[in-house]
Amino acid sequence: MRFYLFVLFIAASYVTNAQDAELKYCGSTEKSQALRKADPSIWIQQDQLTQFVKNWIQENQSDLRDDNVLTIPVVFHIIHDYGVENISDDQVRDAVRILNEDFRKLNPDTTQIVDAFKNVAGDSQIEFRLANKAPDGSCTNGIEHIQSFHTYSGDDNAKLNPWPRNKYLNIWTVKSLDDGIAGYAYFPADVNGNSNAGIDGVIILSSYVGSIGSGSSLTSRALTHEIGHTMGLPHTWGYNNSPGVDCGDDDIDDTPITKGWTSCNLSGAKCNVNIIENVQNYMEYAYCSKMFTTDQGLTMQGVLNSSTAQRNNLWTTNNLIATGTDDDIETVCAPVADFYSPVKMACVGGSITFYDVSTNGMVTDRTWTFQDGDPSTSTETDPMVSFTTPGWKTVTLSVSNSQGENTMTRGYYVYISSETADHLADFHENFEDPNSFVNDWLVYNPSANNSTFLRTSTAGYQSTSSVKLSNYHSQDGDIDQLISPSYDLSSGGTRYLNFMYSCASATASTSNINDRLSIYTSSDCGKTWLIRTSIIGQNLANAGYFPNSFAPGNSNQWVAKSVLLPSTLYVPNLRFKFEYRTNGYGNNLYLDNINVSSFMVGIDDPDASSFAMNISPNPISENSVLNIHQLMNSDVTIQVVDMQGRVNEVVYRGKLSEGDHQFNLGSLMNQPAGLYLLIMDDGVTIQRQKLVVQ
Repeated sequence: MRFYLFVLFIAASYVTNAQDAELKYCGSTEKSQALRKADPSIWIQQDQLTQFVKNWIQENQSDLRDDNVLTIPVVFHIIHDYGVENISDDQVRDAVRILNEDFRKLNPDTTQIVDAFKNVAGDSQIEFRLANKAPDGSCTNGIEHIQSFHTYSGDDNAKLNPWPRNKYLNIWTVKSLDDGIAGYAYFPADVNGNSNAGIDGVIILSSYVGSIGSGSSLTSRALTHEIGHTMGLPHTWGYNNSPGVDCGDDDIDDTPITKGWTSCNLSGAKCNVNIIENVQNYMEYAYCSKMFTTDQGLTMQGVLNSSTAQRNNLWTTNNLIATGTDDDIETVCAPVADFYSPVKMACVGGSITFYDVSTNGMVTDRTWTFQDGDPSTSTETDPMVSFTTPGWKTVTLSVSNSQGENTMTRGYYVYISSETADHLADFHENFEDPNSFVNDWLVYNPSANNSTFLRTSTAGYQSTSSVKLSNYHSQDGDIDQLISPSYDLSSGGTRYLNFMYSCASATASTSNINDRLSIYTSSDCGKTWLIRTSIIGQNLANAGYFPNSFAPGNSNQWVAKSVLLPSTLYVPNLRFKFEYRTNGYGNNLYLDNINVSSFMVGIDDPDASSFAMNISPNPISENSVLNIHQLMNSDVTIQVVDMQGRVNEVVYRGKLSEGDHQFNLGSLMNQPAGLYLLIMDDGVTIQRQKLVVQ
């Protein structure tokens, strides 16, 4: 029996593409290297674990029986922002069902295992149960839902509220993960000791969990794969994350040498012509996985008997009792009240629907209370409510079942606007009057952190006051919004939204300057919003790099921006929303002199572009990328032309969906040195940016 856990790429990942897709670069490589660089003793712990598992298998493999199944308590942390990523408890239970079928060789599709591997497909004798007791002994269904913007850029920072890893296997689900991956998990040696205990477990896309809801049968085995890594299994092709490159071995006897597969070729034999490779293995990338081998099961059993990363405590009798998993009966818990509405604003008399998303236990009774609402109370699951007066409103939900009750109250939860506009079109806001900001402007800080829009009296454009977003070293993915008072534009005539901004970056690395300020409009009191334009990257960070908290020191650090408003917005009640998204490298933003006028003040193109783009770094290097924020689905052409108008390279031609996109420009280094134009045309807007090849 050969067994060796030495791996360079400890944290493994799936690509998010379907079969036959090109594998993306794995961000977990850097995570593993960083851990080992910071703590070289991990290598020693890895060698010790390797030897322990080898010895354990030699001493115990003949004694394993069906009644020696190891049960692992599990907790799911659903990191969400009340979107589709807030997956249902039923979807989680479906994922646990699939795990138990896969690890116990009870999955119905074992009949489809190719003949070459039917005899080595094994029962790993490992089962998983959702915890019935939380770390403090309280009742739980093993699933907690945590609202956080970390769901948009999942990484180790998104591993919120980890439960003790010596008692539970932690699994975090998120909406998206950095680097386009679908999940990763660390090997036991990498997270041994207290310093890395909080990141031990699996983090995975919510859409790769289970086969119902947002999950699918195609991706439902991704979690099986990642848990295999937490229990010591490498990829079948060896100790890297580059399948299809070189023939490799996972040092497990009954899995043949393979290059690794991203397509489901059941008779594939890349490395030895006469030896079929185990494409259907859960530790492959082919998305047709159906099996662990017997020796992979022994490997995981050995790891679970090791004290490395406290794996050997998970399945003990005392721990099963402590976590409420000593039997397979799910405990009924009292519910925890939670609710949301995707709509946070409406006109007086307009309707808003509220959704009960309470957790932890089945709700049998509920009571809603709505300040100035019609109705003012409701027992419906998802009531529709209108409000009779303007202003902020408080909403309360009380839920209960036979085990207990719980109440959630949210003040300032929805804002109801008068249908009469606050100002005429030519109103000018310079924030010199402190009452104007308090009375007219709405601030949304979804994360309830220190990064929020506030009036400041210490900086302004040729004045002392403005609105400041404290964004210095804010967390990646943080979103903040500032909503204007309403304007009456019904008199018609050409209109521009004008404003001044001053912004800096907290990094000198141009490739990391990707914060974004987007401007939206609403003509229905903020119930729905349409994006008009975005300013991103270096175009936004006009003041450049500041190592400390930024404040503009002179008028040269301010930029005027004008946005041409289409005639469809010449309505009696129009609001604007300024939304800032940061990647964690940003600095403070200041806004001043906001007005709607018949005249433009911005020196740049005033048209409301249907996309925003920037190039970084520029001059071009092998790491240069074109960042595009597309505001609508459209056909686009992106090309590079020289100063004589000749097309040197077509970067992209085809459909581009709404959202963020990146294109590598490193190939432009092959062009002769000089000045070029990158031109993007989507049939609505044409933008040009200079780029330099040195």
